[in-house]
Formats: sequence, structure tokens, C-alpha cells
Amino acid sequence: MDRRIKKTRQLIMDTFIDLLSEKEFEKITINDIAERADINRGTVYLHYLDKYDLLDKCIEKHIDLLLNHCANSSNTTLDASAIQSVFEYLEKNFTIYKLLLNNEGFGFFRSRLYVIIAQTVTEVIGKKSEGNKFSNGITTHFLTSGFIGVLEWWINNSMPCSVQEVTAQLLFLLEPYTRHLVSD
Repeated sequence: MDRRIKKTRQLIMDTFIDLLSEKEFEKITINDIAERADINRGTVYLHYLDKYDLLDKCIEKHIDLLLNHCANSSNTTLDASAIQSVFEYLEKNFTIYKLLLNNEGFGFFRSRLYVIIAQTVTEVIGKKSEGNKFSNGITTHFLTSGFIGVLEWWINNSMPCSVQEVTAQLLFLLEPYTRHLVSD
């Protein structure tokens, strides 16, 4: 892709994120974005169908960035380094993820995150639970819901504890489960 196209798309997305931090999504217009970015309104439409397309692309981009970070920093396990890596990344990029989690109507972000975490949990359970009494479906959704709940609580409350504390607590809570998987 041409550098100018990448640069323009990034400018539009950054401007959109800035506007999201100031006002509700429904009140943002393409004119607002173009004016703030100091570009023609038609330029925004050259890159995005409308503000909903821009929102979808923004969510996808930040989901992909989180996934790429996690993929580069660990394998598909539910160990301390994997959990800590997720929270370290969220800490570094707190503002954007708080916006994506807090804005009403952005259920798509949460849904995508849920699917991705559930896939990882399913892979881990599949590797460790052969012959186990646990239902993979119930276990996957229980662990995924709990993890997403903790993640949302941590972000929505402006990181009330350190990355190390939240990682240690999650590992403590997962310990009885992982012990059952290994011993059964």
C-alpha cells in the first residue's frame, strides 16, 4: 500500500479516536473528522464508507494489534507471561482500549475480544483435558467470561492495581482449575 494512503488512513483514524474521547460516537460526523484532520470530506469517503465503517476498522485494528502483541510475546498457554503480556499491553495503550470498552454500542469490540480469548482457552483446554470430566464448552465460557470481566473491571476502574497484582490474582483463581486438568 502506498505510504500516502497509509498516512491518510492513520490521520483519519487518529482524528476519529481523538473525537471519540471528546464526544459520543453518534454525535461525531464525517465533517467533524475532515475538519479536525484538515482534509477534504471526500477524502474520508475515499478510505471509509461512513463513520460505522471507520469504527469497525478501528476496532479491528486494535484487536489485531493486541493479538499480534500477544502472539509475539508468548505461545498459546494460560501462564503468567501470557496473562501479564495482555495486561502490560493494555496498560501501555490504556486510553484507546478504555474508549473501545466504555463506549456504548461498541459491543462488537467486546464480542471480538471474547471470541479470540475463547479460542485461546479452548486450545489450552483441548491440550490438557483429554479424558477429563470437565465440559470444554462450559469451562471455556466460564474462564473467558471471567477473564473479560476482570479485564473490563481493570480498564474501567483506571487500573486500580498493578499488572503484577492482576496477573497474580488471575493465576491464583485459575490454579484449582489447572490442578484438576493436570491431575485427572
